[in-house]
Amino acid sequence: MLGVSRGGGRRQSGAWWWNEEVKEKVKEKQKAYVTLCSYTSKEEKGIWETRYKAVKKLAKKAVAIAKNNAYERLY
Repeated sequence: MLGVSRGGGRRQSGAWWWNEEVKEKVKEKQKAYVTLCSYTSKEEKGIWETRYKAVKKLAKKAVAIAKNNAYERLY
């Protein structure tokens, strides 16, 4: 019928490739972001911005490695 939708599938919470290392790196990134946002002076913000970017890069690398390992096991 037109205008009637069927119930969609539910999305699972969490990712199947997620592991403890990724969880730790993401939490560290979140803490660095909160700290970055708490500073108002340009000097302090600049220091914490470089720290946040470094932590963010490590978190992205951990996610990429975890996904790669999971897909290798899958295929």
